[in-house]
Amino acid sequence: MAGSTIHLDEQAGPACTHALIVGVGKYPHLAGGETPVADPDGMRQLSSPPLSARAFATWLLTEYHDPQRPLGSLELLLSEEQPAPFVNPRTQSAHDVEIATIDNILAAVTQWYDRGDSDVDNRLVFYFCGHGVSQGEDMALLAADIFEDLHNPLNGALDFAGLMNGLKRCKATQQVFFVDACRSNSDVLIERSGTRFAGRSPLGAGARPLDLPRRFNIPYYATLAGDQSHARPGQVSLFTEALLKSLAGAASDDPEGDWRVNTSHLLEAIDHFMHEPRFAGAVAGVQVPSVGELPIFVLHRLPGPPVVPVYVGCEPAHDNADAEFVCREDGLERLRRQVGDVDDTDPESEWAIELRFGNYDFEARLGDQDVRTKTVTVRPVFRRIQLVQP
Repeated sequence: MAGSTIHLDEQAGPACTHALIVGVGKYPHLAGGETPVADPDGMRQLSSPPLSARAFATWLLTEYHDPQRPLGSLELLLSEEQPAPFVNPRTQSAHDVEIATIDNILAAVTQWYDRGDSDVDNRLVFYFCGHGVSQGEDMALLAADIFEDLHNPLNGALDFAGLMNGLKRCKATQQVFFVDACRSNSDVLIERSGTRFAGRSPLGAGARPLDLPRRFNIPYYATLAGDQSHARPGQVSLFTEALLKSLAGAASDDPEGDWRVNTSHLLEAIDHFMHEPRFAGAVAGVQVPSVGELPIFVLHRLPGPPVVPVYVGCEPAHDNADAEFVCREDGLERLRRQVGDVDDTDPESEWAIELRFGNYDFEARLGDQDVRTKTVTVRPVFRRIQLVQP
């Protein structure tokens, strides 16, 4: 068992979900590192990826639910400025986490592949947050020791396309990838190499054996090809927070009575958050999430009603600065925004809240003679309530 194994349930059943999570923030050979190279192509240290990887690992251990594919294993590798154990919220056990060097990542990929290869109904989940560079269809995910090999810096990177190609031969039918990294080009790395080489992979390429069911693989990218992703220093990344909020309910629907997140709704919800100014701020709509392929299947089931983002505002918008907003459910006040709580940097902005699925009464009070109300059913993906003077 690798030292990065946070969770291993050998009794989970023949069909399981096996997760490999990598968060790389400390890069010794990039700008700000202990031994930086002369030309790191503008790349520097990152504080968000280890926090983001820890947050996604915690979600898998505490919230992820699929009775047909329970969580069977979780591998975690990190590179962070101040290493600390990861405390498994299920067991409260503290685990030392291996550093996300390329050798450790490759070893973890091999173990993860073997676990997925145990049953055709397995699901593989891969998550990476850190520096990435791309050229065309090639993408290199940079491990902590990128540039350690000065003769071939990309020996310190994982070839993401090679990873997905190598997994064609794995029995696991469902394979889901979350890549929270830039997809812009690097003059120093892929382009300068003059070849297709985009890093290392322990998996040989090959066609899927004819006796296996069709593979459903989905790579979710934090941004469009050729674009940069935007980190938030000291916080979970924009894409990962959008992913977690989507999984909490914004990406769900109840066509059969229970609330389920499928792969298509997940993209729709992530895209909503990334375009929403109250969530993404100045980069709203700048960083556009995307997918490679999008076969549709259920990824997660909620234990109860979903949490839905709700945006309450007046029409016209300049009235928001003077309005007191109230949200009620079954006649009881749930939430209130006083006039004094207005965002001074954007006083005309909407009141952004989160509510469980259900029926709510919304009110905007701008004086005794100007009270605007509306009753709305709040359900995913989001609800925008505009309160107009009667």
